Formats: sequence, structure tokens, C-alpha cells
Amino acid sequence: MTMPPVDTKAELALLARMKQGDESAFVALYRKHRDAVYRFALLYAGSPAIAADVTQDTFVHLMTQHRQFDPTRGSIGAWLCGVARNMARKQCGVREDATDPAELQDDARAHDSQVDHQSPLDRLLRGELAEHVRRAVAGIAPHYRDVLILCEVADLSYAEAAQVCGIDIGTVRSRLSRARTQLAQRLASYAPSARGMKEVQS
Repeated sequence: MTMPPVDTKAELALLARMKQGDESAFVALYRKHRDAVYRFALLYAGSPAIAADVTQDTFVHLMTQHRQFDPTRGSIGAWLCGVARNMARKQCGVREDATDPAELQDDARAHDSQVDHQSPLDRLLRGELAEHVRRAVAGIAPHYRDVLILCEVADLSYAEAAQVCGIDIGTVRSRLSRARTQLAQRLASYAPSARGMKEVQS
């Protein structure tokens, strides 16, 4: 996936100003990242109310626990999505060890030629199929759903998604490929959605 350039110096400057008590710097970071955090939480939890709570709590965490952010391990956006992921998991009662190990047996490293590099999810979410897509995403197993939302909606790189999920890049590629396949299969039950998926993938 080709990622848009991120001006890390500008973001780190905003963070430094926020640490010094500059409220406008916090507002700038909030405005820059709130949509990605909210979309992640909404798709993960499937509830606007939970998504709003997770978004609020994530930015409260930014204000109160900003020392936890390590710029050598990723961007501020990736860190915020990681915080949101943890909070959404708690809100939804998801346990990391609840996944059946048998479900992860197909997480072998996928060859690059087997990975779909297109990004249909965010485009679908902006269209009339949004509700069908949200339901379809909610039905995907959490370990696949994580990477799908992180890479397709939050625009994290494979490396950043790997950092957030605590897995290697090969596993991110494998899970993302399988998550896209599962999403397409679930959307196939909706005739308009299936056509929409084909259109955005063409």
C-alpha cells in the first residue's frame, strides 16, 4: 500500500507544544486524527456510542499519558490507533487469548503477489453501502478485523499495523489479504454491495 507522506516533524512539534500546555496544539492533533480514531472504533465496535466514548477516551489518554508515546516506534497516528484499539477491545469485552489457535493456522506469510493492494473499504464506507459494510466488518474475526481497519481505514502502513497488533509484517499481509476476502464474501450476500465491491476493485 502506498502511504501518504506524513510530516512527522510538524506533528512532533505540536506534541512538544501540547506538553508545554499549548491547548491549540492539542486541538490541532485532535482535528488531524479524530476521524481516523472514530472510524476505527466504529468499525471495531459497531456502535456509534461506543465509538464516541473510545474517541474521547483516546484523546484524554493523549493529554494525560503522552509520555507513553515513543517516536522511534511509529507515528502519533499509529499510537493513537493502538490506544483506541485497546480501549475498543475493553469496551467490547474482547480478550486477546480468546481466539482459537486453529483459526490462526493460515497466518503464514503471504507472497506479495497474493496480497490485494487496493483499498476499497474506505471508499465503500463513504457510499450508501456503509451500513452493510459495517455489519460485514463486524462479523470478521477480531484478529483479521484489526489489520483491515488499521490499514484500510486508519491508513497505517504494514509496519505500523504490525507494531499496534504486536505481530510481524508478514502476518499483517496475510491477515489483511484474508480479511479482504472475508469482507468480499460477506458483502456478496447483498447484491448492490457485491457490485460496489467489484467496481472499487476494478
